[in-house]
Amino acid sequence: MGGLEEGEIKKSSLAVNTLTMWEALSQGLGTNGPAAVTALFFVGLAGLIGGSLPFVLVLSFFIYLGMTLITYEWSREVSSAYSWAAYHKRGFKKFGSFFSFFGGLGYWYYYLLGYTGFAMLGLSSFLYELFPSIGYHYPWLWIPLTIILIGETTFLAYMGIKISMRYVLYTGLAEITFLIITSIYLIIYAGPRNSILPFTPIPIKNNLTTLFVAMMLGIATFGGLNSVVPVAEETKNPKKNVPLALAILAFILGFTLILSSYAQTIIFGVNNMFNYANYPDPGILIYEKYLGGIITALYIIFIVNSFNSSGVSFGTSAIRTAYGFARDGILFPKSFTKINRHKVPGNIVLFNGGLSLVIALVAGILMGPFTASIFLILSNTVFSFFNHSLAGIELGVYHKRKGSLNIIKHIVVPYLTSFMLIIAIIYVVYPAPPPPLNYSAWIAGIYAMLLIMLYVYYKRKFPDKINIVGDFSI
Repeated sequence: MGGLEEGEIKKSSLAVNTLTMWEALSQGLGTNGPAAVTALFFVGLAGLIGGSLPFVLVLSFFIYLGMTLITYEWSREVSSAYSWAAYHKRGFKKFGSFFSFFGGLGYWYYYLLGYTGFAMLGLSSFLYELFPSIGYHYPWLWIPLTIILIGETTFLAYMGIKISMRYVLYTGLAEITFLIITSIYLIIYAGPRNSILPFTPIPIKNNLTTLFVAMMLGIATFGGLNSVVPVAEETKNPKKNVPLALAILAFILGFTLILSSYAQTIIFGVNNMFNYANYPDPGILIYEKYLGGIITALYIIFIVNSFNSSGVSFGTSAIRTAYGFARDGILFPKSFTKINRHKVPGNIVLFNGGLSLVIALVAGILMGPFTASIFLILSNTVFSFFNHSLAGIELGVYHKRKGSLNIIKHIVVPYLTSFMLIIAIIYVVYPAPPPPLNYSAWIAGIYAMLLIMLYVYYKRKFPDKINIVGDFSI
């Protein structure tokens, strides 16, 4: 039995026509967690790239713009909870079911590890660094903290999409406004220290290997932007509003994060940025020195909230992706398709919370919350890059078949972006980061092999189910 015919529409049981364009935008804004990014990613990048931090972010942002164009073009064609599975199904017809299965569940992995790694363990790590004496005397405190955070974000997800997205939207826009205003102040305060040097590779002596390794983390800095797409079924007029949300959000996040990276680099000192990475919370030290205690307290509040908002949004994406597969009868039991009175798949919400708790606790106990956070982020990024790369190649194939091919939008930009992402994936493996972070790619590889074996199993035992994976779109 084949799948749906292209363009055929099925009814969604989710809360359709619920989210406005801005509420859908907040899903990507929350997932990215810009204030949290300035606290976690900037430190990791500065350790690799020093005073070239803004340069790496600019290059990474151009690549992420290409990734967003790919998502933008697909979101104009398809609106589905398991978005990437639906995109791949419409790409290569001959291998559509395999790529839909592999890519869709690969993105579920991305969302799940983003939730546990960046949001939950990232927040625990930040609070440990913020209060080192507490962390020293109570090294186990991150465990109950993580349990509380996962419980709270799971509760928000259970109570419905509208309430959680409004929380993320209001706090997220306030956060962006705060970062822009304070960054401009720091740049003005720096006065004659302002320079074009941070936007060049000169601080790292033009070392291309270092540059490419850093760009892996640099691209991930903008990660989450494209997670607007899993809430497409719940967005009003999704094939118009989801692409529009992606475009607006790309500008907002690109401007804010690059501006903030330059402000912190120039005020801390271009030649001193490798030392920046040696401080537990260098951004807070900068705010405290130049902006005072009240503004610093606000910055801390926004960082904490940013991690929490990211948890809500990452969790929302993981839940919607799992729901899409459960609806097709793949991997998850039929009971996972049951919609609660808040119009969300309540059983999946609870399952997602429980599984995330296990992942966070196991990874945190083995490596410590901070290292575990970076480990999970690196591991899940591989699947994000793979999906965008594959979807970029498929975009040209799909539009040529449809008779709507645009050479720039569907061939040049997507294929160039896909090439750069393949290079980024290679650099995760070699030259890999030091142990235990180098094993992050191994874990991703093991999961990929598991998906391939699962696909073969379903193809042999349940071909009817495999044939409809990725078909659903409203």
